[in-house]
Amino acid sequence: MKYNKYCSCLALGLCFLSLSSCSKKGDKELNKLLVELADADMTIDREDWERLEDYLDANQAHFKAWYADGQLNVDLVKQHIRDLFERRHAEKPIKFVGIGGAEHLKVNFYLERSGSMTPYDAKTGDGSFKRAIVQLLNSLPNANDENSMYVVNSSIEPYPQGFSNFVRDTNIFESTKGIGDPSFTDFGAIFHQLINQTKDNELSILVTDMIYSTKSMAGVNPQKVFAEAHGMISSVFKAAVKDKSMLIVKMRGSYDGPYYSYNSPSGGKHYSGYRPYYIIMVGDNDNIARLSADTEYSAFAKLAELPGFENQYMFTTEEVYEPYYTILLHSKESRGRFKPERGQTKRITDIEDVELDANSGDFQLAVAVNLKGMFVDEGYLLNPQNYDVEANDNFVIKAIKPLDKSDLTQSEKKYASSATHVLVLSTNNLTTAQEVSVKLKNQLPQWVANSSSDDDTNLAASSFSSTTFGLRYLLEGIYSSYQKEAEGKPYYFELELNIKK
Repeated sequence: MKYNKYCSCLALGLCFLSLSSCSKKGDKELNKLLVELADADMTIDREDWERLEDYLDANQAHFKAWYADGQLNVDLVKQHIRDLFERRHAEKPIKFVGIGGAEHLKVNFYLERSGSMTPYDAKTGDGSFKRAIVQLLNSLPNANDENSMYVVNSSIEPYPQGFSNFVRDTNIFESTKGIGDPSFTDFGAIFHQLINQTKDNELSILVTDMIYSTKSMAGVNPQKVFAEAHGMISSVFKAAVKDKSMLIVKMRGSYDGPYYSYNSPSGGKHYSGYRPYYIIMVGDNDNIARLSADTEYSAFAKLAELPGFENQYMFTTEEVYEPYYTILLHSKESRGRFKPERGQTKRITDIEDVELDANSGDFQLAVAVNLKGMFVDEGYLLNPQNYDVEANDNFVIKAIKPLDKSDLTQSEKKYASSATHVLVLSTNNLTTAQEVSVKLKNQLPQWVANSSSDDDTNLAASSFSSTTFGLRYLLEGIYSSYQKEAEGKPYYFELELNIKK
């Protein structure tokens, strides 16, 4: 990858002038290639970029304004691509995935080896714990010893056998025996490592039961434990989270061995059944977004297909997704009258001459949107309560449901074929021209509270197999830290529509 951000403010201005003249000259072959690469999925990924870079290198004399000292200026090429797709009849926002960085993300894998983790890989278990981890790691495009492995508990120690041996190890906890002190887990040090030491073009993965523990917990009031956990989170999750996203995945695995309740950290009771554990991923915002957009990571990103997957949630301070969306002109969900503004032959976001339906007295608008590839549970995506709608009039989301492509007209199939869901907006009042904004809120999902317990001493309780001691206090603390660094209320994405009477 040839990459050089060499432009100063003045030089950047001159570069854009050169770019403009180049664009006016036009290069039909280049633009034809760009349409081939990005028109359908609105994404330039690393494979696309390599094709594009090869073309530009072969025609460097024609695109000399984009080079300095033989190095391609990535920012200028990106701007040309954005301009091209903004000028086309069907304006489309283009995403860039894995551009200007390393070919693959280096992975730092951390395995918690505490007393309450080893029973997940017991000989008498169903093997789902190890199978899920191996499936996850083997699906990486670079599942080799370029990556790093660590064992964590009272300390963070390198795994002596290396990445490749780990995935082949028949007993991962036996081979890590004697590394660190398994009687407690220093989450402060571990989370500091994840948030502050994960570098550009790196992804850190932690497998843990998320049970907060300290050296001396016997006889301690659980509320004091929770307060201490919250304080630990506040001290670690500071300004660095603005540039880092964190994905937490709740898993379910068989468990056969001693379990150490909060009030008896040295006296475990035998438990055989199922228990939750968690996979946590941390990376730069762009890198986490890359996981679900880069075709090379498509297998890795299918977290819901891991054995034992239950739920997922992503902490982030910014809108990490930019889904394609368009108003459907002939949907059976529509009510009232409207027409698209001129110049929108494909993607429709602006409508005019809007009138309420004469029979029902309201107005409904069907918006097709591509919600594929997001680290957001389907149930969360389909719940209208998880969206904010901002408009002058009282627009509400009446329904969100999977899009049946057979319901699309032939003309709609030309511009809505990539959509996966339809979102129905409704209002009974239209007073003025207005912009309608639809935002998917980034808030802790209900499964977090449902997965948390304040007392883990009763191993026979019906909730024991699905809850984790103090989980919500840890995750609420992390959420608060992210919320403080967000510019306003955090959202996953925003859809903007313009409506004129």
